[in-house]
Amino acid sequence: MADVFEELLGERERFRPAPSTAWQTVEEWLNLELPTDYKELVNGYGDAIFLGHLFVPHPQGADSLLTFMEEERKDFHAAFEDLRSSSDVPDDVWARVVPWAYHDWNGDLALLIPPLNDPGSSASSGDEDWMVAVAYRQSPEIELFPGGITAFLKQILKESRFPRGWPSSRTEKWKSVEGSPLV
Repeated sequence: MADVFEELLGERERFRPAPSTAWQTVEEWLNLELPTDYKELVNGYGDAIFLGHLFVPHPQGADSLLTFMEEERKDFHAAFEDLRSSSDVPDDVWARVVPWAYHDWNGDLALLIPPLNDPGSSASSGDEDWMVAVAYRQSPEIELFPGGITAFLKQILKESRFPRGWPSSRTEKWKSVEGSPLV
C-alpha cells in the first residue's frame, strides 16, 4: 500500500509511524478498527495539507488526530442532523462516521464510513469495504465515494475527478503543516 501512496503523492517525509498506543487510543474512542490504508496514509503523510486545501491530521501532529475527530464528529452531527433521514449515509453507521480530513477552502469535511456488515470492528472487512463521504458545508449534502481512502485519492490524483467545489488547479500534491512536530 505504501507504494501506491508514493506513486500518488511522492516521497514520504514521515519515516516513523505513530506509536501503536496512539492508534489504539483513537480506535478505542471510535470503538472500531480503522482501515489499514488510512493508517498507512496518515503514518506516511499525515499532519499535512493535500492539494493546497485538504488538512489530514496525525495522532502526534500539531493538531491531534483524536481531538480533531472528537470535535469534527460533534460538529458534523450538529450541522447535518437535518439530513440524516435523507442522506445516503446508512442510519446504522451515522453515529460511527470517522472524520479524517477537513477542506479549508470551503469547510467540507471528509469522513470514513465503516463497513455496513461489521458493526463493531473492521477486522473482517477489507479497506475497500469502507467508503469516503464528503459533507459539503456550503450546500448541506453528503456524497459517498465507494472503495475507501485509496480509491478516493486515486480518483482525485490520477483521474482528476474532484468532489464538487474543490479547486482542481493545485499542482502541489501535499506538504507538511507549518511547524509540524513530525518533520
